[in-house]
Amino acid sequence: MAQQPPERINGQIVSDGEAQGAPERGPGAAPNAGTHAGFKNLGLRLRSAAIFAPPVFAAVYFGSPWFDMLVVAAALMMAWEWARMCTGGRFTLVGWAMESCVAGSLLGLYLNELVLSLLVAMAAAGLAGLIALTRRHDSPARIALGAVLISLFCLAFIWLRAFPGAGLELIVWLVLAVWFTDAGGYFFGRSIGGPKLAPQISPNKTWTGLAGGILLAVIWSCVWLAWQGGQALLPVIVAAVAIAILAQVGDLSVSAVKRRFGVKDTGGLIPGHGGALDRLDGMLLTGPATAFVLVLAGKGWI
Repeated sequence: MAQQPPERINGQIVSDGEAQGAPERGPGAAPNAGTHAGFKNLGLRLRSAAIFAPPVFAAVYFGSPWFDMLVVAAALMMAWEWARMCTGGRFTLVGWAMESCVAGSLLGLYLNELVLSLLVAMAAAGLAGLIALTRRHDSPARIALGAVLISLFCLAFIWLRAFPGAGLELIVWLVLAVWFTDAGGYFFGRSIGGPKLAPQISPNKTWTGLAGGILLAVIWSCVWLAWQGGQALLPVIVAAVAIAILAQVGDLSVSAVKRRFGVKDTGGLIPGHGGALDRLDGMLLTGPATAFVLVLAGKGWI
């Protein structure tokens, strides 16, 4: 689906919603003058979810190559959005460097050389930052950071789905834990409000929204544990809390970059949600963190 070039106001890139004075969307948004408008947007969000969720979960269920293609496509789209966000809405050589970072990192993964994948991702991210620096872009460090985060997202989710004996269950738990965190933040934050979570980064997010997201992530994780026939309740609760917090940190990290460049939404791919990066920012850290813990566990270090 083609995306329209973002609108610019006073030299800054904004979405159509912001240009019309619409309130910020996002989990944990506090009630304000735009609260009712936010909930009016709920129908559009739900319709988009109804369209996108079935093929996503079909890919999750059937695994490789369908899931791999879905993750790679999402990562390439996020890299495209991140590059445009940092370069005034243009897709320049920096964007191609970010896309190459994602593609290059997959080489080692399919050769069963995870360390090689990580090294390629880091080198390509450094190259993207260097290109941005030489072309005098505003923030080469943020461009390099985006390349690293998106490449690690891609590697982690493909690696987790292929995890022997538990890949499907892990992905289902992780994706829904992040989604429940997002839903809890959205409904609790808009309904109850409360103290701001990070007013300098995302003024509408609240501590109440974060608590609501954590609560739903914990409830889902307990349901998942019962479904799996497990009994290790405390570790699952700790994992759910950690995932919910990391999902919010990922969301805030992208929000900080958007605020730096005056961007409301990273794109318009998903009506009611924004771009791929807007929808998947909560998974930028949760996937790599889950994979990292499993690697450590597999080596007997935890």
